[in-house]
Amino acid sequence: MDVNFEFESDNRLCVYRIGGPITVSGMMQVFAKARAHTHWSDSYDFLTLLDHASLAAMPAEAMTKLQAQMAAADPVRDGPRRRAAIVCNDELSRAMLAYWEMIAGGTLTTEERVFVDEVAARNWLAQAR
Repeated sequence: MDVNFEFESDNRLCVYRIGGPITVSGMMQVFAKARAHTHWSDSYDFLTLLDHASLAAMPAEAMTKLQAQMAAADPVRDGPRRRAAIVCNDELSRAMLAYWEMIAGGTLTTEERVFVDEVAARNWLAQAR
């Protein structure tokens, strides 16, 4: 899994760029690393850009497990609900992410949406502010 993240303080965003095979443990490690970073803010929304990423190791059960682990690790329970946009350029992976979006509502502390392009995702994220 090839991952990096950056913070856009002006946009109140944590931006993840992910490529390669995605795993539950890999995702949890990168989320923990981002939260431990000095520029982290609990008020940030999230933009995840998947480019040539493979969700082959993330069947429905793994996605459910990842959401449960993410919810348990997220200390933010009060205040406005943050947003998380996922941009995916692969049709098959986007189909799998439709399941992710469908089950995320009651599990995660963020409102999740999946997009085909970054501009649409950023526009949706900006509406919350």
